[in-house]
Amino acid sequence: MDFPRLTAYLAGLAANNEKAWFEENRAEYQSLRDDFHLLVGQVIARIAEWDDRVRWVDPRDCIFRLYRDVRFSNDKTPYKTQFSAAIGERGRKGGSPGYYLEVDHTGAMFLAGGVYMPEPERLAAIRGFIAEHPEKLQAVLRKRGFKATFGELWGERLKRPPRGYTADTPMIETIKLKSFMLVRERDVSSETGDVLPWMTDTFRAMHPFLRWLMEAEESARDRE
Repeated sequence: MDFPRLTAYLAGLAANNEKAWFEENRAEYQSLRDDFHLLVGQVIARIAEWDDRVRWVDPRDCIFRLYRDVRFSNDKTPYKTQFSAAIGERGRKGGSPGYYLEVDHTGAMFLAGGVYMPEPERLAAIRGFIAEHPEKLQAVLRKRGFKATFGELWGERLKRPPRGYTADTPMIETIKLKSFMLVRERDVSSETGDVLPWMTDTFRAMHPFLRWLMEAEESARDRE
């Protein structure tokens, strides 16, 4: 994937977010879209080496449309200014913990893994699993190289403990999270080397955390 070329295109789109400019540059969009499709396919093949859930996922089912849904938005610009994909067992539509990649108009590559703003029942299940088995998440967070790669779990937090928890509940600051995500970023706006190994290492390092999330959700289903 030619990331400087992609960045230049997305920067142009951000500055001219209108149908006329898009149509004038449609050939460039299609060429870059094809390249992004190939990149996502390569990423899926790498992830399948350790996560068999995605082995047969079609890249087309993972890539998000560039067109924005403006029906309920005050922002009526018609196009997104990033290329993005979500890789899970059902592509971008799957609800299970998965992998996300994005390149935006500034040339920032954003890799993430986990669950974003889960519905109340799912959120309650994750929080309950942390409280009951804090040692399991701690083991993941203490893995060698984890902090250097990801820092802390990413996401907005409640100001106070959620209902049913107190300030002295184990890992209460983590329980306060509204999303459970790992994030890593890189500037690829002038990158001419092969970024795939870095992406592969990042997603591989996320996998123990995703396994923990799946265990948390499976534990809740077993109690039903």
